[in-house]
Amino acid sequence: MAFYRHPAIGRGRVPVCATRSMLSSFISSSTRRSPDVRAATADAPSPTIKSSPSAATLLQFQTVTIDEVTAAVRILPDKCCLLDPLPPKLLKAVVDLIALFIVEVFSRSLSTGHVPDNFKTAYITPPRLNKSNSDPADRSSHRPISNLSVLSKWLEQFIVQRLLEHLGSSSTTAFCLSPQPLR
Repeated sequence: MAFYRHPAIGRGRVPVCATRSMLSSFISSSTRRSPDVRAATADAPSPTIKSSPSAATLLQFQTVTIDEVTAAVRILPDKCCLLDPLPPKLLKAVVDLIALFIVEVFSRSLSTGHVPDNFKTAYITPPRLNKSNSDPADRSSHRPISNLSVLSKWLEQFIVQRLLEHLGSSSTTAFCLSPQPLR
């Protein structure tokens, strides 16, 4: 079974607090772009939403297995975030001992639809330049990066994997996602 990762996942940087003025200028530059986007899409047709066939109903996610968790840990890069409870090297060393616990947490989250609060926490690193030739004085050249714990990223990827499996097996293939497989 393939395990997917979003290209932005896996950055582990030391968090730095952003100043109020930095956040204000980031928000104002984003707000200035909003009318341009609205103007560019004003003539676009409204989306058509069709009801899904009854066979496409997803009542519950399939639970996570020990093999999936173990495989995800084995391919984990050695980078980490300050939110990670264990560094990746240590996690790899003890995966056989704690895989059942991780499976239980993930399976409960998938069956109840509740994501643990600590999975929703991120360290926000200050905005940095999007491209090397960007103007450092232009606030629109910067964007912040959210660093999440590896457990929250795994849960997200297990959900994406199950959604893709469901969409691929049902007749709702008009919806298309293309996550990148882990290397």
